[in-house]
Amino acid sequence: MKKISVLLFLCLTHCISSSDTKKVSKNTTAEQNVTTANDDENAVSEIDTHTDDSEIQIKEDTTVYNIDSIDVKPDFEGGLKKLHKFIRFNYHYPEDELQVKGTVDVNFIVEKDDTLSDPKFTKDAGYGTGKEAVRLMKKCPRWFPGMHNNDSVRVRYYLTIPIDVYQDE
Repeated sequence: MKKISVLLFLCLTHCISSSDTKKVSKNTTAEQNVTTANDDENAVSEIDTHTDDSEIQIKEDTTVYNIDSIDVKPDFEGGLKKLHKFIRFNYHYPEDELQVKGTVDVNFIVEKDDTLSDPKFTKDAGYGTGKEAVRLMKKCPRWFPGMHNNDSVRVRYYLTIPIDVYQDE
């Protein structure tokens, strides 16, 4: 439907901006433009069915929404319990330090196609824990995207990962 609307708009704009156009009428097929030359009493009709794909540009919504401003929040496939399990089994704790405690705050964008992009850490517990959280988010399986007005949207998601590692010597 969007392509038909854009096609009509482009064709209509092209016909109106032409200097020798007197009359423009829309055909019900939405693919034909009929123009009438104004200098000739015997109306000359042209049917323009040529559509160049480079002329049609559908603007994609690349807005990154805040999680509080959308209708349905993005979710890890299987829910939060599965996400915590994924983190627990895939997070590599620092080997150099015997005792690390704290939290890592990481954020990323849940894309419309269920993938994650732009992972960044904003707080870490030291010893490379933030970089490890970013690595983990790059490895993370697909998510269900956020929804706003019944459309999939890009959403910035914030996650806190607790780090509490004590190893006996």
